Amino acid sequence: MVERPLAIVMGLFDTGLGAVRSLGRAGVRVLGIDSDRAMPGFASRYCHATACPDPAKEPEALVDALLEGGREEGEPGVLLPTSDVFVQFLSRMRVRLGGRFRFALPEADVVEAILDKGKQYELAASAGVPCPRTFAVKSTTEVAAVEGEIDYPAIVKPCVGQPWRQHFGGSLKGLRASNSAELHARCAGVFAAGLEVVVQSIVPGPNTNHVKVCACIGSKSQTLALFTLRKIRQYPTEFGVGSLVESAHDPELTELGMRFFRAISYHGIGSIEFKRDERDGQLKLIELNPRLWQQNALATACGINFPLIQYLDLTGQPVEPQTEFKAGVRWLDLMADFQAFLSYRRRGQLGLWRWMRSIVRARSFATFAWDDPQPFLKNYGYGLKLLRAPAYMARARSDR
Repeated sequence: MVERPLAIVMGLFDTGLGAVRSLGRAGVRVLGIDSDRAMPGFASRYCHATACPDPAKEPEALVDALLEGGREEGEPGVLLPTSDVFVQFLSRMRVRLGGRFRFALPEADVVEAILDKGKQYELAASAGVPCPRTFAVKSTTEVAAVEGEIDYPAIVKPCVGQPWRQHFGGSLKGLRASNSAELHARCAGVFAAGLEVVVQSIVPGPNTNHVKVCACIGSKSQTLALFTLRKIRQYPTEFGVGSLVESAHDPELTELGMRFFRAISYHGIGSIEFKRDERDGQLKLIELNPRLWQQNALATACGINFPLIQYLDLTGQPVEPQTEFKAGVRWLDLMADFQAFLSYRRRGQLGLWRWMRSIVRARSFATFAWDDPQPFLKNYGYGLKLLRAPAYMARARSDR
């Protein structure tokens, strides 16, 4: 019996954990790697997990480690990056790693442009994809030049995600500016931290106006998988990450997203988030991510296994395009959504009973799985974090 090629999932946060489970349950051998041992994927039964050199700080050491491990395999392994930093590492090291591994990425210049939000919006504009009014700024002088061109409120968000996440944490996507004075103050703070940002007019509308199209474009440029979802809540509630999301069919979203993918000759797995502007009903670009998205386990639960589809394509096995999926299935990040609930509750917009009814329908989760409970237990400190919930509730009550 010939053993199937090894799949190496690069990054073991929720995104990578979803990939590990989707591949492992299908009988694929999986190696999970990450430089941070605190990531939940280290506890999954569906992979052998090991710490690796930091792809941003020690790229050469990581290349050497991968090549050394790859020599022990008879067949070239499949690399699946699940974070921006691993995508950038793999793209920049593609020549050295390409002889020993299989992977799917757009061309190097496209990857670099996608990972820089200022350049990404330029790509979108040239593809005819609607965007909010956006300006890349690097100095207070440049802020002063555009402050009158922006529709307020505005958001200040990073050109490149990794330095921003290191400074602000992983959940905060941007800083709100209600007027030009706040814009200058916000930008002064991020410039002092050495960050480059874009200033963008906020697309008005509730969290449910955030939608996402996800695709896998194969080795012969064929669309192998398509999936769409919408956010129900996110945390932080204004500029955050989806904490409760739902599969939803949306032909207009699919057409617009695929227009962008085709315009840049995209290759591999990617997701594009839009928000529907409540003023004119138009979908406007939020961001394109050149990798799996955090809630990729939802697509698998709905019948489209993106990691496995890409694995089969890269290893030369037959793959039937998959675009049909079950709508109305929900994915939940329990702790993040609890924080979102508290935020809405303080504003009188969401009660406890209504929140509980919304999450009880969830069938896919950030870390929990009945057949793989250890990542959930690890992520929640084996129950210690959940014990803090009453204290959060009491604090929220006193803040009202």
